[in-house]
Amino acid sequence: MIRDLNPKSKIYLASQKKKTSGFVTPNLFPLRKKIINEYIFFEYNIFSIAKFFRKIVEKKFDKIYYLNEISSKLRLRRDFLIFNLLGIKEKYGFTSEQYNYQNFNETYYLCKRVKKKIKKSEISFFNIIQKSKNYRKKKFITISLGGRNIKKIWEIKNWEILIKKILNHFPNLNIKIVGSKKEKFSSEKICKINKKKIINMCGKTNINTLFNLINHSKYHLSHDDGTMHVASIFEKCGAAIFGITSEKGRWFPSNVKQRIFYPKEDINEINPHKVFKAIFYDLKNLR
Repeated sequence: MIRDLNPKSKIYLASQKKKTSGFVTPNLFPLRKKIINEYIFFEYNIFSIAKFFRKIVEKKFDKIYYLNEISSKLRLRRDFLIFNLLGIKEKYGFTSEQYNYQNFNETYYLCKRVKKKIKKSEISFFNIIQKSKNYRKKKFITISLGGRNIKKIWEIKNWEILIKKILNHFPNLNIKIVGSKKEKFSSEKICKINKKKIINMCGKTNINTLFNLINHSKYHLSHDDGTMHVASIFEKCGAAIFGITSEKGRWFPSNVKQRIFYPKEDINEINPHKVFKAIFYDLKNLR
């Protein structure tokens, strides 16, 4: 949308860079066309941020679209003042309107900060995400066991119960477990259920191959993590196991084909037998 609003402009994307396992910088995303001209990365320390501010002044930017998560009005005002002092005249996205996450998710409100009168139907990823080669081998589903927050991670025993039930009822299905190196050990434990049917891909994919796997999987199961949003981008059928870490609905995927399991208090309240019952006909109807 920013590119459409500024067709002749040179667009820079500024982003924090982390060394955390599983963290993906936006320049690695498989975009179909060139939306961003250049990337500016900074680390969260005084020297790197000072260097970032100096670059802002040197480049003499005409506009800024502020798309950071709004954690507080105080931070919003602070950042508005900073970019004002850095000399950027046109500033967009510095809004503090009340969001209703029961009606719309964070993606919608993020887009609304760029285009105020946007409709939900206008938000699509299909024209910007690059699709790679097709997997023509056996039918498979993808599963992600990972997450950065312990409150958002379903206990491994729940995954074991669910996966055993899936393979018992659908023996023709194959499972590819995706994730970072952090999930390799827990995924190996899951693979012991059936080493022929379950393949551990944790730590073996880059962002492109991860997108490719999820794009061509028949179904995607995950926590509230990055892979859930990748599945949403491709409008993939699937299910997401949520923990309580923020407002209900805020980080729900845009894709209505993904079932949401949301607990009252703790993620491990979610019963794997009930999850299987809820997704049974989804899996039965896979083609």
